Parts: sequence; structure tokens; C-alpha cells
Amino acid sequence: MSKIIELSDNLANKIAAGEVIERPASVVKELLENAIDAKASQITVKIEEAGLKTIEIIDNGEGIAPEDVALALKRHATSKIKDVDELFRIRTLGFRGEALPSIASVSELTINTARSQTADVSGTHLVAKGGDITQNEPAPKRVGTQVKVENLFYNTPARLKYIKSLQAELAHITDIINRLSLAHPEVAFTLVNDGRDMMKTAGTGDLQQAIAGVYGISTAKKMVEISSADLDFDVTGYVSLPELTRANRNYITVLLNGRYIKNFLINRAIVDGYGSKLMVGRFPIAVIDIKIDPFLADVNVHPTKQEVRISKEGELMNLIKTAIRAALSDEVLIPDALENLVKHSGAVTPQPTKKTVSEPKSEQGNLPLQSKQLYYDKAKQDFYVKEQATFDTSQPASEVVVEGFDEKSDDENSTASSVLTTLFAETEPVKKAATFPELEFLAQMHGTYLLCQAPDGLYIVDQHAAQERVKYEYYRDKVGQVSYAQQQLLAPIIISLPQNDFLTVNEKKEQLEEAGVFLDVYGEHQFVLREHPIWMRDNEIESATYELIDLLLSGNEVSVKKYREDLAIMIACKSSIKANMSIDAASARDLLAQLATCENPYNCPHGRPAIVSFSNTDMEKMFRRIQQGHKGGWNTQF
Repeated sequence: MSKIIELSDNLANKIAAGEVIERPASVVKELLENAIDAKASQITVKIEEAGLKTIEIIDNGEGIAPEDVALALKRHATSKIKDVDELFRIRTLGFRGEALPSIASVSELTINTARSQTADVSGTHLVAKGGDITQNEPAPKRVGTQVKVENLFYNTPARLKYIKSLQAELAHITDIINRLSLAHPEVAFTLVNDGRDMMKTAGTGDLQQAIAGVYGISTAKKMVEISSADLDFDVTGYVSLPELTRANRNYITVLLNGRYIKNFLINRAIVDGYGSKLMVGRFPIAVIDIKIDPFLADVNVHPTKQEVRISKEGELMNLIKTAIRAALSDEVLIPDALENLVKHSGAVTPQPTKKTVSEPKSEQGNLPLQSKQLYYDKAKQDFYVKEQATFDTSQPASEVVVEGFDEKSDDENSTASSVLTTLFAETEPVKKAATFPELEFLAQMHGTYLLCQAPDGLYIVDQHAAQERVKYEYYRDKVGQVSYAQQQLLAPIIISLPQNDFLTVNEKKEQLEEAGVFLDVYGEHQFVLREHPIWMRDNEIESATYELIDLLLSGNEVSVKKYREDLAIMIACKSSIKANMSIDAASARDLLAQLATCENPYNCPHGRPAIVSFSNTDMEKMFRRIQQGHKGGWNTQF
């Protein structure tokens, strides 16, 4: 008897389901992509028990013809591609023909659909259990398709062991819908969980409005539009101001021809685009939409289609970095100290104070039961609220502001130094200034902060961050001047590498030569360095060479400029005046004058703010020289 057998379709589908359907969110993703491919403009997602009990997707798309419904449950049956050539020019989200059969094999599946573009008077009702079709009959005509998935993984109980809490599974589902709403702002999405509306998007096609629906109005207002293109790529989207950051990369959304993808190199290009404006260890919020000829991208790498191979990836990274740098170059930002204090420390409360009352929470914890639909008025360049609908899955329960209550700060006894330390931590609220202000030095505080005034208010400068910025730009320009002049070594340096690394370096050593490092083969796994670029210091020649080799081996760009920029940051940090060091008035004024001439006087090289401000209005509010009247507006008090 033959040992090799052909697997049954049912077993093959269950194996495929192990690759495609990992959790309820995977079902939602695949069905939503089918709905989008069907040109739906409105899609409703209804789930129960985070999708484990029921997942229902209702769309107003083109629907499925009666003769195609049963065929859609066959493995590798698809309407998206027809020949090999089309496989390399994928323009749809789904194309592998694995989604519906994989879902059907591990659930009870019901489909109600009708082909909207035909004259058929009836639709189709199909029921399948464990992949076997039990009903396939005519049904009343409808618009679009309704797919209902019940009792997911009922016949593969081992899969349930890897399902996390309902709250975690619900979070995965909302993340999928958030990403797709950003990828397709022209589609109106609705999410209903256990009978309660959780999320709605307007579907107007405005990306910034979609960002407001996902991350909130305040975040959307701090997003900067980017746009750049070359012969192969068209890059558009929004990135957050440097002051608005997160602790991880989860808030970076990369879209390729309408598909959400994961790509480490593109994420790194986004971060590199900020340069020293971004705080170390912090990541921006970004939605990057890349349009590319499908022939230059291979989306058939992984069953989930989130990993994509891109041709000319280096050119794309440079285009993204350039676009972000250009968008941020016109932004002149000084953090608003008063708003930052309220956000981070509670040590100072602007007047009049407001009492906040949390809205009722849902059974899922901090998810609001309701919130507002957001619209963007391009003429006024602002958002406005129209009706109940949308909600932000990344934020806690919203708050209702009640005027007329006067509460004291929770931390009135905070010391001045701890308050100022908070000011120069991560900052989000910002205000723009046309130019760097003309500062008049007043005094030094605690040997750390320089107090200054300008016509528009009070400014506080972190002396270490300020001098670090000044020295960084000096060393960046001096140490960073690229020169390929060489100096002979009296004693050549032997560079020893493991055999695999030696072969890689020998194959790509032209990249090192572009950086001014010339290696000759010396033995089986050794190179000899006989000369070095003149910019390398005598005590760092060997270490700098190994560092450049490490960059080459890691797949990163071997760049003299990048290496020497890092060197300039290190020198500037170590040689700058530290906190708790007193300086005289003349030195303080000289430092302020040097800071004003910097290309970017607002941040140290690590991205930390160097200056914050209290505007005149902020000061008047704090001392109640102006107060808000009962009907709104500010009244002057003397």
C-alpha cells in the first residue's frame, strides 16, 4: 500500500486554516478584505464574545452570483486572478482563495448574498458546517453580502488553548478595523460588540478625518501631511509632530496599494526621517500610504499577506525619509509649559478649573459605550462633532467637562525643580512660533534652568540640552564634513572576521570603499587596512572600521555621515555643561545667543526639548487676571 496519499479537501482546508485563521481577528480581516474587494462603501461588523461565538460581516458590495457561492468554498477558488501574469500584478486585497474555505472548515458558516450587477430576482442562502455544505438554496434578493461565522474552532478545540482573554481578542479585532479604516477612508466601517455600537467611521475619503476617528481629534491636529514621489513610488500620508510620540512602533501604519503591511526597514526609514528631533526610545504616530506598480511588490510571500517583498526598497526608504524631513523642516515648535504641566504632573492647574466626570464604562472595561463622529472642515482647518458614532480604542473612557467647579491641584507642594523636570520630559501639547524668540536672560534656577523673558511671555531653557544642541551642530559640521583624503598607517591593522562574515564583506567591500575604508584580503578570513580616512582619529581607527563593518553585515546603510553624526552626538553630550552647575550671566547670554543661531534650537540631539514657554495669556490665567465668564469667553480682571 502506498505511503503517500492525497489529502482530502476538508483536511487540507484545516491545515490552511492553521496558517490563515489564527484567531477571531483573522476571520474579521479576511472577510473585510473580501468586502472591500467587492467595492463595498459601507461595512458592518457584528461580534459576540469577541468573535468566538459569532462574527457577522454585512456589506453593500457587488455580491456573489448564485452559481459561484458554493464554488467560493473550494480551496484556491478566486475571482481575483486568472493566470500567472496576474499573480505578479495583484491589485486586490484577497487573491489566494484560502479565506472562505479555511474559515468554513473550522466554524459554522452562513452566507446570504446576491449579485447586484445582474437581473436575478433572488439571492443565495448557503450554510456550511466544518467545511461541508448543508444548504444551498435561493433566498430573497438583497444588496451585497452577509457572512455569519458561528462557533469558531468548535471542531479544533486545541486551537482554543491559544486564545487569550476576550478583551485581548476584542483589541485585536478593533486594531484590524482601525488599520483598514486608515487604509480605506472612503469606506464607512461600523463595529457592534455584544449588541453595542463601539465604532463608526464616516467614510468620506479624508485620511486626516479617519486618523481623528481612530486616534482622536487632538492627535489628528498634531499630524503633519507628507507627500513625495519619484518614477516608481508615490508616498503620501501623515506623521505626528516630534512632540507627539509613543513608546513602541504599534502606532506606525504602513499601507501599500491599500494593504496594511509590516516592514521593518520602512519603519526605520520613518524614524530616521525625524533625525535628532525624535526623543531616544520614542516612536511617532504615522500613517504612510505607498502607491507602487504591483509588478514591483510581491504580496504572495505569506498566507496572511502582511509581509511583502518590495523591489528598490532602498530608494523607497530614502524617499520616505526625505518626505518626512521636508514636512518637519517648516515646523517651528516650542512646547507649551502650562499644558504640559497639566498633562504630566498636575502641579499647576489653569483657571478656571474644571471638574471631569467619567462616562459609564462598558463591560469590557475602559471602552466607552458611545462617542462622537468627527468631521473635518477644510475651510476652517478644524474638526467638529456631528453625531454619536466613533470611538478611539487606544484611549480610556472619555470625559465630560463640567464648568463651574473649582478643584485644587493634587500636587500643590511639588518643588520647582521637580515641576521643571516634568516640563523637559516627553511633551505632546505644542504651539508654533514664527521664529525663535529674542530672549532676555533673567536668572539661573537651581544651577539647571535659565529663566528668560520675551515680549510674548516667559521662557525656560534647559542649559544642558541647549548647549548640547549648540555643540552637536558644531561637531556635526566639523567632524561630519565628508572627506576621502587618506593617511598612510605606520603599522597596518589586521581585521579578523568569522568566515561567513569575511565572505560577505569581501563581496560588498565596495560599499566600505565609498565610505573611505579600503580593505585588502590578507589570509583566509582576514583583511589588512593600510590607510585610513583623515577624519578618523588615531585612537579610533580600528574600532571605527569594525563599526562600519557591523553596519554592512547588519544590512544597514554604510554611511560615514551616519557614523560621524553619532560621534558628534556623543562628543556634544559629554562636553556640555551639566545640571546643577552654576554659570554667570554673561555665559548664560552667550549660550542663548548661540542657541538662537542653531538650525534646530528646540531639541537636544536626543530629541528632548531645550526650551518651553509660558505665554502672557497663560500667566494671566494662572493668576486669574482673566477669567472665563459663564457664557464663554475671557473677561479681564484687574
